[in-house]
Amino acid sequence: MKVFRYLPLAVALLFISGLFYWALFMPKPEIGQRIYDTIKQQEKEADLLFKQVIFEEVSDGRKYWQLAAETAMVNNNQGVASLQKVDGTFFKNGKAVLKFRSPAAVWDMKRKEIYLDNPIGYDVSLQGKIADLVKSLRKDPLSVFNLPRTYQKGAGYWFQARNLSWKLADQQLVCTGGIVLNKGEVTGHAERLEGDVGLEKIILKGKPYIVVQSPNTFPITVEAEAFEVRSAQDAFLAHGNPRIRWEAARVEAEQAGYFQSQKKLDLSGNVKLNYNDIYASGDSAAYFTQTQLVWLQGKARAEQGDNRLTGDKIAVSLKEKKISLMGKSKVVVTKEEMKR
Repeated sequence: MKVFRYLPLAVALLFISGLFYWALFMPKPEIGQRIYDTIKQQEKEADLLFKQVIFEEVSDGRKYWQLAAETAMVNNNQGVASLQKVDGTFFKNGKAVLKFRSPAAVWDMKRKEIYLDNPIGYDVSLQGKIADLVKSLRKDPLSVFNLPRTYQKGAGYWFQARNLSWKLADQQLVCTGGIVLNKGEVTGHAERLEGDVGLEKIILKGKPYIVVQSPNTFPITVEAEAFEVRSAQDAFLAHGNPRIRWEAARVEAEQAGYFQSQKKLDLSGNVKLNYNDIYASGDSAAYFTQTQLVWLQGKARAEQGDNRLTGDKIAVSLKEKKISLMGKSKVVVTKEEMKR
């Protein structure tokens, strides 16, 4: 009978455990679903209804954004405004930098956050060209961000995102889900994108990797824990355990960065290279992506079969599958080589 005495307690514990598991592991609703759920709720609870209305965020005399909506509902008690058919602008240092269109949006007035559904965003310099760009769009399950290969003032970026959010606390744009970032010969992939409203500094997270295309050769893939895209420097900086792959070649380092103007990967910190029968290492390295030539420096060493090289600088040609010396060096040649 004691078993039945503890049965309600056991059931309650199982129920609480189930709720905890659900809260922790069940998929959270996407921003788009959250927006439309809010709109549906506000249709019943909103205090005010507006047509052709403009909202804006001004703090300490500085304007951060402006939203122009065809219709909007405001709930003063909850501090929430739901908007439909939105044209908006984000400002940086008081200057308009990013314009966007979104079929629906939510403004959390208390938290000072904005959520956009399926926005199309573009640099203000593309104001006269965005109509033609939109015509070329097709329905894509991913969020696609396009940056010019070479940075110019008035960057000329544009994107088609599944979702986008912004909050005053850090003034960062956030996009989640499958993300593709195109910048010239580089394509980045990630599950999360964070960046300023001018997209001058972007962070890619969530199993991120970049692919560098070179003419007439295999693409180079770089993986890391995160990537920092610096638009003004045309650079991709890999943070956390960077790993590089080209054909069967594997290169590891503590830090890595790809610089588009030089078409070069700079590597530093315990650089190691493996490619077929070639093993090489050094304190730093420069990987020239068009020629597939790797220069290792600082206690540089290389082995190919029984042959060993050490020196200030060693070159490894992945394309020709050979190693060679540059600068002061030491060579160890096998007996078989001497007999030839």
